[in-house]
Amino acid sequence: MNENTTRREAPRYYPWLVAVMGMLALFLSNGMTATGITIFDPPLLDEFGWSRGDLKFTDTIKFTMTALMAPFVGILIDKLNPRYLLMAGCVYLTLGYVGYSMLINGAPPMIIQVIAIVTAIGLGGILVVALGALAPGLGRNISIAIAVVFAALGLYAFYTSWSGDALKQIYVIHLMFSLALSAAGSMSVIYLVSSWFVKHRGLAIGIALVGTSMGSAILPSLNPYLIESYGWRQAFLYNSLMPVVLFVIVLLFLKGTPAQAGYTAVGQSEAVGDLKQHGLTFKEAIRTRTFWAIGISGFLAYYAIFSFVQHFVLHLNKGFGMPLKEAGPLLGLFSVVAMVAKLANGWLADYIDRHKVFMGCLVIMLAGLIGLATMKREWVVISAVVIGLGWGGLFTLYNMLAVNNFGLREIGRINGAISLMESVGVGLGSWVTGVLFDIYGSYQIAFIMLACCLFVSLVVGTQIKSEVDERSLAAPS
Repeated sequence: MNENTTRREAPRYYPWLVAVMGMLALFLSNGMTATGITIFDPPLLDEFGWSRGDLKFTDTIKFTMTALMAPFVGILIDKLNPRYLLMAGCVYLTLGYVGYSMLINGAPPMIIQVIAIVTAIGLGGILVVALGALAPGLGRNISIAIAVVFAALGLYAFYTSWSGDALKQIYVIHLMFSLALSAAGSMSVIYLVSSWFVKHRGLAIGIALVGTSMGSAILPSLNPYLIESYGWRQAFLYNSLMPVVLFVIVLLFLKGTPAQAGYTAVGQSEAVGDLKQHGLTFKEAIRTRTFWAIGISGFLAYYAIFSFVQHFVLHLNKGFGMPLKEAGPLLGLFSVVAMVAKLANGWLADYIDRHKVFMGCLVIMLAGLIGLATMKREWVVISAVVIGLGWGGLFTLYNMLAVNNFGLREIGRINGAISLMESVGVGLGSWVTGVLFDIYGSYQIAFIMLACCLFVSLVVGTQIKSEVDERSLAAPS
């Protein structure tokens, strides 16, 4: 019996349920590690007296490690059932937030030590995959031995130099957050959701990516009240329960990709067996101009947007004296606008040339960043709204461009390499912006840099085009 006759069409609701579960995963993985967590910055600075550059170095650690791991996590995505990656991400998020609630200058509590051990094991596992890809001649046993040595050295460094310092403790937590972003972030979710759709893929991806904006919209609006009522430590504990709920949902309802569940994707041609068998290989993709255009444009755009998001609350609270209860909802407003833009542009890209939609979103976001760089209080809200309109579409389109332009054959590796470039931009942007503020006492120079970066991103983006024939995968209309 051949592969096509053993597959059946999934229940109509199920692919959309997968998109919603992807949305919930991104709500937590991005909201709890990249955007929503920024609402805790002012109380942390007040209690521990760190500089902004020192605090925001957490983002450099987190996103640089995410970037370095991305190509090798891509190998895992190509091989494993994504449900296991999402479940692992939930565990990392819960541990990290419980650890945050117990930060202390002095002997670390048990949870911080557990986090250090779990992080060492997780990074060691990624190292084994990396050595297998980069030096296959070593053999699996030698790769494991090398990973164990590095994990042990990392734990030794933690216990001898970092464990008694609260700032270093959060550096370790953010190392673990890099594992959470790798396992339950956009790479895994986009692969999972895309595998269920040929038709309506843009809308499905848009639904999933709404989760990143939900995290930015809901958590900064909710957490100021939790912080005021219960203190920031207890607020972290309440937040830590959310990944537990998602873990149970994924365990009970998510089956994996259509091939793993025995179904076909929405709109998939009967002549096509497994969508994973179609598209460019990694080696073929990196020889195209499109691959490098997406990566470089993404590096610059992600540098700009995450610098804005990571420093927006501090800019409003410390720069304009705006209370957290007002600053948080403004970040939420940006996120709601971005959320709508992700859905709208995902839907639009199913009907209009996605490359034109992509370029239009770049122009819109650039206009918002120019307004932000004026440093005028009266321009802050409108600039955030315009940035949200542009970025919401861009976030959907960057992910859609990689999947549609190269196919699913080795999209884990391809998207991993592109994510490496994007994540470096994220990590550098937040840290460099904080350092520039420490030097100049103002965000103006840093914000002007953001606008310049996006202009270059726009120019590079003109070189992106489709590299595969997508029509061969779709069922006749």
